[in-house]
Amino acid sequence: MQASYRSGWRRTLSVFACLASVWLTACGGGSSSEDDEAGGSPAGPGSPGGGDGAPVVVAPAAATLRIHYQRQDGDYSGWGVYAWTGVKQKSEGWPGEPRHLFATTNDYGRYVDVPLDIAAGKIEFLLNKPNGAGGADKDGDCDRSVAFAQDIATRGQQVWLKQGDCAVYADANAASGLSLGTAKALWLARGTLVWPGAALSGSFRLHHAAAGGMQVSAQGVSGADGSIELAPASLSEALRTRFGHLADAPAFALPAGVHSQVPSLLKGQLVLTREQDGKVVGATQVQIQGVLDDVYAATAAPQVLGVSFAGDGAPTFRLWAPTAWEVTLKVQGGPTLAMQPDPASGVWQATGDKAWTGNAYYTYAVTVYSRTEGAVVTHEVTDPYAVTLNTNGQAALVADLAAPELKPAGWDGHAVPPLDAPEDSVLYELHMRDFSVNDPSVPAADRGKYKAFAASGSQGMTHLKALAGAGLTHVHLLPVFDVNTVKEDGCSTPQIATPTSPVSEAPQKTVTATKETDCFNWGYDPRHYAAPEGSYASDAADGRVRVREFRQMVKSLHDAGLRVVMDVVYNHTSGNFLDKIVPGYYYRLNTDGVIERSTCCDNTAPEFAMMEKLMLDTLQVWARHYAIDGFRFDIMGHLPKRSMLKAKAAADAAAGRSLYYYGEAWNFGEVVNDRLFVQARQAQLAGSGIGSFSDRIRDSLRGGGPFDVGVDMMKHQGYATGLCYANNELNEGSCTAAQRAALQAQQQLIRLGMAGNLRDYVLNGKPGSEYDYGGQPAGYTDDPQEVINYAGVHDGETLFDISQYKHPLATPAAERARAQVVALGAVLMGQGVPFLHAGDELLRSKSFDRDSYNSGDWFNRIDWTASTNYFGEMGLPPAEKNEEGWALMQPLLANANVKPTTAQIAATRDAVKDLLRVRKDTTLFRLRTGAEVKGCVSFPDAAEQKDGLIVMRIAGRRGDGGACGDAKYRSVLVFVNAAGGSYTYAVPGYAGKTVQLHPVLASGSDARVKTAAFNAAGGTFTVPARTVAVFVEP
Repeated sequence: MQASYRSGWRRTLSVFACLASVWLTACGGGSSSEDDEAGGSPAGPGSPGGGDGAPVVVAPAAATLRIHYQRQDGDYSGWGVYAWTGVKQKSEGWPGEPRHLFATTNDYGRYVDVPLDIAAGKIEFLLNKPNGAGGADKDGDCDRSVAFAQDIATRGQQVWLKQGDCAVYADANAASGLSLGTAKALWLARGTLVWPGAALSGSFRLHHAAAGGMQVSAQGVSGADGSIELAPASLSEALRTRFGHLADAPAFALPAGVHSQVPSLLKGQLVLTREQDGKVVGATQVQIQGVLDDVYAATAAPQVLGVSFAGDGAPTFRLWAPTAWEVTLKVQGGPTLAMQPDPASGVWQATGDKAWTGNAYYTYAVTVYSRTEGAVVTHEVTDPYAVTLNTNGQAALVADLAAPELKPAGWDGHAVPPLDAPEDSVLYELHMRDFSVNDPSVPAADRGKYKAFAASGSQGMTHLKALAGAGLTHVHLLPVFDVNTVKEDGCSTPQIATPTSPVSEAPQKTVTATKETDCFNWGYDPRHYAAPEGSYASDAADGRVRVREFRQMVKSLHDAGLRVVMDVVYNHTSGNFLDKIVPGYYYRLNTDGVIERSTCCDNTAPEFAMMEKLMLDTLQVWARHYAIDGFRFDIMGHLPKRSMLKAKAAADAAAGRSLYYYGEAWNFGEVVNDRLFVQARQAQLAGSGIGSFSDRIRDSLRGGGPFDVGVDMMKHQGYATGLCYANNELNEGSCTAAQRAALQAQQQLIRLGMAGNLRDYVLNGKPGSEYDYGGQPAGYTDDPQEVINYAGVHDGETLFDISQYKHPLATPAAERARAQVVALGAVLMGQGVPFLHAGDELLRSKSFDRDSYNSGDWFNRIDWTASTNYFGEMGLPPAEKNEEGWALMQPLLANANVKPTTAQIAATRDAVKDLLRVRKDTTLFRLRTGAEVKGCVSFPDAAEQKDGLIVMRIAGRRGDGGACGDAKYRSVLVFVNAAGGSYTYAVPGYAGKTVQLHPVLASGSDARVKTAAFNAAGGTFTVPARTVAVFVEP
């Protein structure tokens, strides 16, 4: 995720998971199904412990590792083990002495016994062969590592290696492809399977066992109920289109005569084997997502899942579980009902008593074969379509969201603030607890809760109303659906005293010690997509309360003139709980059949119909029943573009009006570059009307990127943080040619962003798509509503914090504050949709915390009165994510030039409000189409740039005479001067014209901007340092 802040730790986890798969594979203790889920070990269930494995003449001695090696060419001459950790004698030099040569032959290939230093806990080694030129050839582009088995001191251990394969296998069957620990085959449609990488020689059979329990060896498959011979085939054009990444995989056809048996076969274990010369030479389990869609989706997709209500009020329960053997409805304090399956759709159904509505809680018991558990199991599960829940989501309430008792006073028909076009939006990202937990004007019991928004006179609501009056349009709430991390009963917030030292470690120690039991988390760990989170309700036990209070929150924001955006997370869930209902379906699987985790957690698979349906249906709940005005999609690039377009249409239809949709369109992970489907990523969203966050303007304004660490945090300055015109101590001296080139490249990306980041906007003779951003086209939109311009966001350091690394140490606090306004001004004055992180306008600090998702209320506080931004009052941020940067933070936290005064915070707030008023004043800042932007927006200074200056002109009319926006002014000129000195700049064609500072700024809060001047005689504009000035031509 090259542009997402959260991607840093997600990508790190992914790398560690890959390493773990190598380490765990040969631990000697085997691999459980849970290990397969977590690490993707090639070793399957039942892998041997210690030194068990393929038959050998003599077992390896205690404290010895026997390394088996198989070469396709059969040439083992000179090949040996070069080891530097965990051996009695380490290899020295290169090619190395000693080297442990593969000298003993067996049925697998050759092996060598290596005496171990078991105190090391593992062996680290590679395989090489001297090449006669003083060097050596290495097998595989990898070093290998094997953790020692717990019983290594009393018996030996064995591992199996293959030429060119970096995996370390724990038994010979796994190495030979006979392990059932993987599911490499995919059943794509009723009559078609594929097995990527399989050799085409021999015969192929699909074995099935209703209760599981199959085992495989070269002699055959035991424990099967039967098998079906498959014939080599080719994929249909439809399948080649849908599964393009599998288009060239070996394909096999199921005989037409057994197609009718497919539904029953899918209820049990499936094993595909390749047999040659009377022996099994390959075996794998089978992934079933494609065939489940083929068999059931067309009939299941139109079904109303969850609970629906008949005319008499009786509730009907429906659960999609096509592979289940049995499903029962369990009503707490009531009966247990056997649900009935619909064979065509795979939906199980039961009808209950209307007296349950609004009163009874329920779960389902699902009996189903689970490939990862290797057996038929019964799980008690909650309804994935639950609309509200009891404490901690243990059971769902039978709730009719249309019931009057679930609506606050005035809910029906209440007014939603008008919005003429998406480009009129200004978004404000806010976490539920951050809003009120620190606000003494909110009743103590309501702080951190939905009800806090109903306190209309609170400090927080007063601040939001003031922003709304200036031009803010939307409050974007971080996840408020039901999440898995926060205890809804008994969470507690630690009491922390303000430390006497700004670099104290004490607060972060307290936060870290209580982070799993406190009440704070960002909430990117979904559990129930259609239910409000209970920890934000005044009573989590009563599922009705959270519904009413959530609606009251929405209405309170609407009454304040603010629309509401929900942050939604359909790319992953917290744990794979959906697998307990339909094992092997809802989550994206890798080539071994293990759940992908590139997002951080268990990746969902909305490319399959019923996961897509879950997304679309639950979005409609929020749009129809909660009057939500828009949705922000977490890691949207992991979702199909097709699904996003469907979601947009479905939610709009449910709401009966147009909502706004945007998200993180990063391109990474197993789906990268449209590998599995056309992604909802930046490069694919042009023309969709869906917005995406632009890392182009973010990184250019701030400097560097989200993965910077160490001194790079300081060295990588940006447009608003001093590059070239105010070099810091690591970039001291005059601006070099390379620095100026970097600054000018940043300035061009900012200009492009202020022009809506259009791919065909021509800037200095070159279209936006030809400007470079990290090897990608910088411009990628067709319409200004498709770009979210921002400088700060909840991920990573706040805008204030990241900037302090970069400014010269002697920069006064007042100038640091003005630099923040410059960055926000470039966002607010540009075309597209501006996005503000709550508190950016208050110089919000999190004490340099770069990932505050679980850092408690202490590091996430906001003071709405502008009295403080808490910089230097919180101590060092939590060590887990930040300790490596403490040495850089400590002098900054103690630097008197950094901490702003109350007056400086208030001045920043007021300057941002003035810029919001300017934007609101005319649609010239909110042009509706790409054509308008291209015809009306220009940058007079793009060809001959000045360090720290950007000049944007918006014409009132296009060259063809057509109006630009509301044409309120003949033209508007925006000067963004980030530099430490004033600029006088002549704009061609303005000599003799009547031009004035925008009335809002002329009568506004900032004394410095009022000194900006226009000289009609020369057509020159003078703009003071670190100032955003807007001039209008009446």
